[in-house]
Amino acid sequence: MDKHIFRNFNNTIGYLIFKKILISYIIFASLLTSYQIYSELNTSVNRMGKDFNQVFKHFNKRLTYGVWFKDKDNLKNILNEMMLEQNDIKGISLVSKNEVIILRGLVDEKLKEKYKEKGKNENFVYSISPLISFEHQLYNYIDNTDEKMGTLTFYTTKQMVFDYTKETIFLIIFNILLSMLLFWGLTVYATHKYLTMPLKELIDGIKSFESHDDEKVAIKLDLKNMRELTILAKSFNKMSSKISEDIINLKQLTMIQNQQKKALEEANKTKDDFLANMSHELKTPLNSINLISSIMMKNKSDKFDEKDIKNLKIINNCGNDLLFLINDILDLSKLEAGKMKLNYELIDMESFIQKINDMFYPQAKEKGIRLTTKIDESLKEIYTDESRLNQVLKNLIGNSIKFVHEGEIRLIVQEKEETIQIVVSDDGIGISEDKLEHIFDRFKQADGSTTRKYGGTGLGLAICKDLISLFNGSINIESKVNIGTTITIEIPKNLDMISSEQKVKKVENSSELEDLDHEFLFDMEDEKEDNQTKDKSKILVLNSDPISYMSLIIEFNKNFQTQQINNISDMFKKLREEEFDLIVIDNESLEESNIEKILNLEVNYLIATKDSEQINESIKEKSKGILHKPFDNNLAVETIKEILA
Repeated sequence: MDKHIFRNFNNTIGYLIFKKILISYIIFASLLTSYQIYSELNTSVNRMGKDFNQVFKHFNKRLTYGVWFKDKDNLKNILNEMMLEQNDIKGISLVSKNEVIILRGLVDEKLKEKYKEKGKNENFVYSISPLISFEHQLYNYIDNTDEKMGTLTFYTTKQMVFDYTKETIFLIIFNILLSMLLFWGLTVYATHKYLTMPLKELIDGIKSFESHDDEKVAIKLDLKNMRELTILAKSFNKMSSKISEDIINLKQLTMIQNQQKKALEEANKTKDDFLANMSHELKTPLNSINLISSIMMKNKSDKFDEKDIKNLKIINNCGNDLLFLINDILDLSKLEAGKMKLNYELIDMESFIQKINDMFYPQAKEKGIRLTTKIDESLKEIYTDESRLNQVLKNLIGNSIKFVHEGEIRLIVQEKEETIQIVVSDDGIGISEDKLEHIFDRFKQADGSTTRKYGGTGLGLAICKDLISLFNGSINIESKVNIGTTITIEIPKNLDMISSEQKVKKVENSSELEDLDHEFLFDMEDEKEDNQTKDKSKILVLNSDPISYMSLIIEFNKNFQTQQINNISDMFKKLREEEFDLIVIDNESLEESNIEKILNLEVNYLIATKDSEQINESIKEKSKGILHKPFDNNLAVETIKEILA
């Protein structure tokens, strides 16, 4: 069978290689030939252009005089002489500055629409097929103005160009065909002698190796040539198939792992970007809500009754809790990476549970649900992370309110020897046993209908479980459908971790809020600064968004006499009435029309901005410095102190 294969060259690998090489050579030769022909034609066109240019130079002065004196008859004679002198010129068009045109011979059909010959019929023909054109400009050298007087265009046909090069083109084609014929003969001979025949010897050697596959055999093949690849592959694959399969599987596995790794990295980056952007957008208004509600709770103008003040406290507590929740969502990535750390502090459990009750009581009352809390009287304080424990209970009670339609929610806190036990139970819809196994999984809820009906992300219980683990505590859940759910948490009291200094109860520090000047922001208070501020440096702050400056103004009021202005007109008015040591100007409050006035100020000023590139260069040069947003309050105060020193 093998001998029969090698007798027929058409069935060998040599013929296949020869055929592919020959096809590649034909393609290459065709491209090369086309390029050579194109180059030859292009050379001919350039040669014609040079010849035509000589003709133009010869008649240039006469043409210029003819155009200058508008001697049309003389111009026609000159064009005729040009065509007689250079036979390759098949047509000429002369367009003067005032659009008068003279045509001779074969000219471009486009001139038919643009220019219309007047008078008797002239000796020219419009060409239907494209022509090759060569343009030359006529300039006025008679009065040395170098003014353009017109355009002379020579026309020739593609056939003329081909006639110039046809002998060379035929020679190129002949050489290519001859080389292809020689290549074909040499390739057939070489592939048969140096590839096909040696392959047979190699195949025989491989078969000999196969017959001794039960032991190591060294076979030396005395080959002067090479082997038939198809039969060689059949014999060789029997020995290498397993290795090949292992390598392929390994590569595929590696590729899949790399793809998964890349996808996970991209997903994690997207998540981090989302959390960072979300926290920034939510914290800004929440900080304002918390500051305003805290100020209003002071009730300095006695405009609120006890109920209003209590409601303001609830607003403030809820706002703070929402800020904690945002921070907790950001910390989700830390939980996943095991980088979360608890901030331990001594907390009063009775006060803590009362805050939880105050937070959720209005929501429960609105749904017609009873919310009851009970705490052991003996339980006073524990040492733990208040914000994280608050987050856990907020998640659990929030879920209960969400899933209870009627009945009761119970929050019970019991003291044990070294731990406390917190039980949250409700009379809600409950969870089936087959769903309890995955209830603490992230992004999962009991079922799809629960998500659609009640909303939620499925993160709450997962975060609770991770946080309780950080407390070195435990969390368990029991539930029955249509009866209710009970979640039991047990965390250590950690009283042995408290030092003597930490046993002092926490005192809420509200002095920062009392320092804030609310005259502009709220129109609620109209009291003047106390006598202690009279010796402080006076600062005027110009900004159109006072809420974003709240925390900075609080810090300023500790160190300076600070006033706020929300438009530039009021600022100039205030400067006429009082003297200030320094002005802080928000760049977004500046208008182009007021820049000159700012530059003429005799008072030192700072510019506050998000992007220093947006500040007017003159303003920036004269200013004493730049405060970058978002503000670093301490750095801003130190900067001002250095300027005023």
